[in-house]
Amino acid sequence: MSLQKINYIWAINLILFVAVVFLGINQAGKGATISNLEKKLDEISITKRDLSEKIFSNGSEERLLSAQESGFVKPSTILYFNSIEVVASIK
Repeated sequence: MSLQKINYIWAINLILFVAVVFLGINQAGKGATISNLEKKLDEISITKRDLSEKIFSNGSEERLLSAQESGFVKPSTILYFNSIEVVASIK
């Protein structure tokens, strides 16, 4: 092979090597961006869960207060019926 062909092959290899290094650095940057987005997603999910729990607990307290204001009270005595009586039957 001539010296010119060898130099041409080395130039192509050098260009390809630089391209691979550049693409690797670019992918590493995208990986870091994705990692940051996943962390933010986790934080937002935790915040959403906490807010949902607060909404549920506040809604339950408000319903309880409005029921008490309407005159409903907790029963003082609870009666349980164990006997089953026949109400209707087929002859």
